[in-house]
Amino acid sequence: MQYSVHACPRQMKREVGLVFPDVVGKESDLLIIPTFQKTTTSMISYEPETQEEKDVKLHQFYRWGSDFVSRIREQGYWADITDPMSGMALFTNSGPSLYPDVESAEILLRYTPFNLGMCFVLSHPQWGTHVYPATAFTLAPVAVVQQVLYAMSLT
Repeated sequence: MQYSVHACPRQMKREVGLVFPDVVGKESDLLIIPTFQKTTTSMISYEPETQEEKDVKLHQFYRWGSDFVSRIREQGYWADITDPMSGMALFTNSGPSLYPDVESAEILLRYTPFNLGMCFVLSHPQWGTHVYPATAFTLAPVAVVQQVLYAMSLT
């Protein structure tokens, strides 16, 4: 899994507060961790094997995200992930808005999305549309996040 850690940019603060009401007023401390899993099939395909791979990647992200959230909370900090399928918070109160993983990758990493009619699809700079994006969030300091991510990489 590929990931990076970003401070919440000004243009996303209002939106993030609508997704996670628990962070309203703390958006300046929020870290956003977009994750990307390489896929064997293009995520724009509607073939059964693409749906199967999406399900596998979703469950892999749930396991990773649950571990991340647990480890951050053990250290006394708020953390959550969003469901990549719905954009809703999974472990804390969910607000009236949905988190847009593709738009976030465009803002944070300047990845190129393209419109497929009813949804936007991410184009990863190395993997193209062979990518499954999902996102984690925390109010923990960067040093704590880096320590947790490093410890997770050892297991």
